[in-house]
Amino acid sequence: MRRHGAVEAPAQVLLLAERAASLRTDPMLPGTRTGVTVYAACSEEAPKGSFPWRVRRVRPDAARPNQALRVAAARARSRWTAHAAGVPAAWLWAVKRDRWLRRRLRQADLVVSLDEATDGVLTLVPGLIDEHRIMPYVEHVTLLDGLAAQVELLDRLRELAAARQGQSAPCETHERADVDAIADRVVAGGLPGVFVPVDELAAIGRQLPVALGIREAADLTLNVLGRISDPRTPGAGPSGLLAQLATARLWLCPAEEMPSDDDLAAIAEAALDGADQALGLGQGSRARARLADAMGVLFHRERHAEAMSTPLLPQPADLLGPLWENLTFQKLVTHVERAQLAQEIRDANQGILSPGGRPQAQVAQAEGRPDVVVIGGVYGEFHELVVAALAKVVDVQFHSPEEVSPFLLGRWAEPVALDALAVLGGWGPGHGEPDPDGTAPMSQVLVSSLRSRLHGARVVFVDWADRSTVWVSRLLPEEVRLVVRIHSLDSFDPWFQLVDWSVVDEVIVVSDPLRLLVERMLTLAGAATPVTVLPNLVPLGDLDRPKEPGARTTLGMIGWGRRVKDPLWALDLLAREPSWRLILIGPDLVPALSEAGSDYNEQVRARLQDPDIAERVEIIGWSDDVAEPLRRVGVILSTSRRESWHLGLVEGAASGAVPVVRDWPELVPVGGARALFPDEWVVSDLDQAEARVRAVTEPSVWEATRRRAQEEARHRFDPQSAAQRYREVILGPFHPQS
Repeated sequence: MRRHGAVEAPAQVLLLAERAASLRTDPMLPGTRTGVTVYAACSEEAPKGSFPWRVRRVRPDAARPNQALRVAAARARSRWTAHAAGVPAAWLWAVKRDRWLRRRLRQADLVVSLDEATDGVLTLVPGLIDEHRIMPYVEHVTLLDGLAAQVELLDRLRELAAARQGQSAPCETHERADVDAIADRVVAGGLPGVFVPVDELAAIGRQLPVALGIREAADLTLNVLGRISDPRTPGAGPSGLLAQLATARLWLCPAEEMPSDDDLAAIAEAALDGADQALGLGQGSRARARLADAMGVLFHRERHAEAMSTPLLPQPADLLGPLWENLTFQKLVTHVERAQLAQEIRDANQGILSPGGRPQAQVAQAEGRPDVVVIGGVYGEFHELVVAALAKVVDVQFHSPEEVSPFLLGRWAEPVALDALAVLGGWGPGHGEPDPDGTAPMSQVLVSSLRSRLHGARVVFVDWADRSTVWVSRLLPEEVRLVVRIHSLDSFDPWFQLVDWSVVDEVIVVSDPLRLLVERMLTLAGAATPVTVLPNLVPLGDLDRPKEPGARTTLGMIGWGRRVKDPLWALDLLAREPSWRLILIGPDLVPALSEAGSDYNEQVRARLQDPDIAERVEIIGWSDDVAEPLRRVGVILSTSRRESWHLGLVEGAASGAVPVVRDWPELVPVGGARALFPDEWVVSDLDQAEARVRAVTEPSVWEATRRRAQEEARHRFDPQSAAQRYREVILGPFHPQS
């Protein structure tokens, strides 16, 4: 059972010395900001105000009358033991007989000895404390050096991030060398975990991606912050530091060294617990920052969009259940004011509800041509044909995210984004919390800009579930119909979870596998929003052009340059028959953020140089007229690990190329490619793919097979029928009657 914000006790450090004067060599240097609870004790009364903490005098508790003889005998044995060990007998006896000290010794995460006499005494009381929790006086100088280096390192990292804030500029060579040298001194100090300021490290870690870029920040996080921190420190998990280290590993580790899903789940839950702890203490900013750390682990691209499989499938609740139980997250997605307003409108409308459960206007159809606002998305531009279809019957206004606000272009759920979302909900920066980043005024400008573009609309269509959709869902007037189209990539990112689905009237997806995932995530969000499957709009008729000689045995891929497209699979297929050729249409390999992605790109480039296939592969860049290079393609491939619909495959089939579709591995648990395409198009492995290509490229069958596939594509994905369905679903009750 989750703790829902139960506050963990801070680590405890006990400073112990025989004489009060030894406490003046206290290792808790000013500015170390360790966040631990410090106790101090010695055998003398310490003058009040002499130290930054209260000093307890250690002295033997009085013996009970009936124990006097036994205590006297014990003291004699203790005196003999002290003499033999060369330690002060009175000090050993006091340590053994002070009940307060015995309790503190058992509870302390670390006991720091501040003189040689205490070193000797602590070795003689193994029943009170084990040696692993003792820092002897002999290591004191090293400890002081390590703490001083730690302070210097944190200051240097803050300066480095501040100098590059918002620039995403990597460190200069000399800057990185300087940071590494200071980190070496910290490591040499051998600081125990309790002296590591995990909250401060986590706060610095959150600044690095914006300042340095993803890869550089991950490297600094893993190889500097990770070096000087102890993962076993109790506060490392709740602080979000472990989540940041896990996120960095996912960016930097080769595929075979990725952390396990179980380990990542435990790390994310620790950060979620830490968020609720901070929320319970009234630390809203820290709570949201830790939530952002957890979401960075939960929705990392290397676990979903770029992976062979995703823990979101088949049951997203297995991954996202702890997130939806989290109180900080619930506070971000709950809108009491909106719920109250909806109830008032529901009462006024006598219970008339739209299919999505939202109150709707009494008039089922507006007079004239209603205004429709279309908001584009940051993942790709697929809205143009939808706009064209709507424009046949209504007035349409299109707005891009950057036109509304540069803030909407962000893809990561970083703390500043969650802060802005809190501001929208009436809490956070500017609402009783400090606002050092100017989040509240930025939010005010964003809200004003978006509201001005939504004003007067009766229907809003948003393409992709991204930041724009989150903000639209919270600013939409109650009487306006809202429809969201989800493609695939956006279902794996955090913004889907932050959309207010209670105000969405309809969700459009492009395939049944995606519908199953989206419906399960909507159920997790407590939303009953209808989900409709509609194909992408493609002008299929423009693609039917005569095939060139040699097309029959030429394989083709459209949009091959991302790891999720898995071009290696296509190259392995090509290698099985020396008479086949392969045309790769579209941009070259996208530079990878992750180490696993870079490794994959290197494998593809090395494979492209393989003498067995190098002369048979042709790379064609982006073409505004994809029908022209498709004239040379007789077999169109879909080798992807995951697709929502695969526009390039359908374009190829419509051109008269025979489809060979790998059963997308990531989506097999929800139906895979077989849920979208005819079974004969789909293959399970390379052997089946080879057999199908050989069969369909036989001269006697190729022409008939490709024409049959072309007709199938035209029938299944007819653009006229699809356009009409888009108009009906998006406009709903505002669709003009024919």
